[in-house]
Amino acid sequence: MTTLKDHLVQILESKQFEVEERDGYLYGQREDVSVVIMAASHLIADDIDDFIRNVKNFSGRKVVASLSKIDDRVQKHLQVRGIYYWGREEMEHEIGTLHLRSESKEDDGSLLDEVISDEMPQVLTEPPEQSVPIIIESTEERSEQIVKPTITLEDVKYIARHEVQGYRFDLELIPHFLFHYVLNIDENQQRAGIVAVNAMTEHVETWRWGFELVDAIDAPSSKREPTVEEDRALDMAREVVSKEYRSYVETVRDYGHSEVIERSRSHENAIVIEPKGLVYLPVWCVEGKGGALLINSSSGKIISEHLHGPESKRG
Repeated sequence: MTTLKDHLVQILESKQFEVEERDGYLYGQREDVSVVIMAASHLIADDIDDFIRNVKNFSGRKVVASLSKIDDRVQKHLQVRGIYYWGREEMEHEIGTLHLRSESKEDDGSLLDEVISDEMPQVLTEPPEQSVPIIIESTEERSEQIVKPTITLEDVKYIARHEVQGYRFDLELIPHFLFHYVLNIDENQQRAGIVAVNAMTEHVETWRWGFELVDAIDAPSSKREPTVEEDRALDMAREVVSKEYRSYVETVRDYGHSEVIERSRSHENAIVIEPKGLVYLPVWCVEGKGGALLINSSSGKIISEHLHGPESKRG
């Protein structure tokens, strides 16, 4: 399945950019210019502000690419900070033009041409028709929501056929506490992101930007209840974020016989963590002749696999 990021990589490479992904963003490098792009099929709260913080010191061009529509207010918010926005219509046109260019070998212009130039596009004087808020989260007060799945049962069956010859497929909603954090590294540098704590296993990880939260999903599923308290989850998230902070402000110097840790002066509010509530991540639980799989329904990533038989000896 071709993702939005895949299309963006193609667009960058068509203009001779060398592309790599770091911290969930796409970075394109060319001799004359560099570009960073945040790709999100849907945008949730804090996406744009996190992007602004995280690439504040990036000297090249900055782009937000999303399949969501945004209103005039948000577009102005991006423009005054020198950030371009590519929406669904622009992306569909660009992808079509890219295929035409590959057939005709003629270059009729690209979204990147506007970005590479020194002029920002004009702000729309009227909001786009049928525009929707960039915040996808529900405006009603809720403590629980679900990460919208993007991997279908058919996708899972295809993956499982090659991995474990799956015959049973269950979709379980696994509770996670989310915490948004901001690291004030120094007066000119900030980092931000989302930490997710599995409320059953206590596994802690950083989630990428761009997932959508919904109130319900169509696929049949069973919901698991949390066994970890939010206070405990907050302590675990704070520990992970503190390590992240130290990685930026501490320098270890090796003098052969000893190591010296040099720490930059701490910011007054070095670490800010905000609870974002309990969400449920749909996970595909697969059983098969060759073993079992757990698959993240949002990213398609295999969370864990337990193989038996000849496949278990694969190296």
